[in-house]
Amino acid sequence: MIRSLELPDASNKYYRDHLSIVLENLKRWTSYDLIKEYGFSKETLGEQVFDADFYILSHNNAADPILNYGNDRVLKLWETSWGELTTMYSRDTAKPVDRSARLAMMAQVKLQNYISGYSGTRISKTGKEFEILDVTIWNLFTNNGDPYGQAAWFKSIEESITS
Repeated sequence: MIRSLELPDASNKYYRDHLSIVLENLKRWTSYDLIKEYGFSKETLGEQVFDADFYILSHNNAADPILNYGNDRVLKLWETSWGELTTMYSRDTAKPVDRSARLAMMAQVKLQNYISGYSGTRISKTGKEFEILDVTIWNLFTNNGDPYGQAAWFKSIEESITS
């Protein structure tokens, strides 16, 4: 059984250390400094990213990765709780029919370390379909160089009128 992670709050600094790895890798691969762009503080980074006006999520480095972070906008978009999100296989963010294209894209990220400008259809827990637009997806490594997972960041979506 997959155990969910603790809900982000002051006691775990809203996963500040995890987000530092995520955002350091974004800057490493793309030169984009989200911390500087948004004026985030290193001390309150976790809370600021959790409440930010963009979407950011990550999954671990397992063979069949499980989501290990999503900010508040991600939770609302996928219509899920933190506990549900952090026990969800990353592949389950897409409909079964779209998973092979998603898997091919994730393999491309693994080889290139990042891609930008990606768009794809995703599905919420309740079955609502939406398009994630202009997504940047990148590989995550610890400071020691160990594989840590992958992350995605985007600012906009388009809700499907057919769902």
